[in-house]
Amino acid sequence: MKRILGIIGLFISCGFIYYMIECFYRGYSDMSMFVLAGLLGVFCIDTPNNIWSFDLDYRLQVLISTILCTIGEGLTGLIVNVWLGLNVWNYSNLWGTFFYGQCNIFFCIMWVLIVGLIGIFYCDGYDYYICHILPCPYYKIGNKVFFRMKKGKFDV
Repeated sequence: MKRILGIIGLFISCGFIYYMIECFYRGYSDMSMFVLAGLLGVFCIDTPNNIWSFDLDYRLQVLISTILCTIGEGLTGLIVNVWLGLNVWNYSNLWGTFFYGQCNIFFCIMWVLIVGLIGIFYCDGYDYYICHILPCPYYKIGNKVFFRMKKGKFDV
C-alpha cells in the first residue's frame, strides 16, 4: 500500500511540475500534459533505476529515459492530437520533426535536460526521502561516483 501511495504521489508531483514548466514556457498547458508527465515520471524516469542498480552509468540512464519519454510523447501525441483531434501540439511545420509531427529534435534535447538535470534526481530523491526506498541514490559516470545523495535518518 505504501508503494502504491508513493507511485500516486510521484505521478501527481511529476505531472504538476511539468505542467507548470510548460505554463511558464508557453503560457498555457493541457491536462493531457499533466497525465503524460506523471506517467513519464513514474514509468520512464523512475523505473530504469528500479530495474537496474545505481551502478548504471548516468549517461546511459539519461539516454534510456529520454528515449522512453520521446516514445511516450509520440504515442500520446498520436492519441491526443491525431486520433482524438484535440490538437494540443503539432510540430509538423518545424525542422527536425518526426513521429508523425508529434516529436521534434529540439524538444528531445529539452527532454535530455529535463530528465538529466531534474527528473532523475527528483524521482530518486522522492523514492528515497519520501517513500524511504533504499539504498541511498548515487550516480556514476564510468566507474566513478560523481554524486551521492545525503543519507536520511531512516537509513542505518
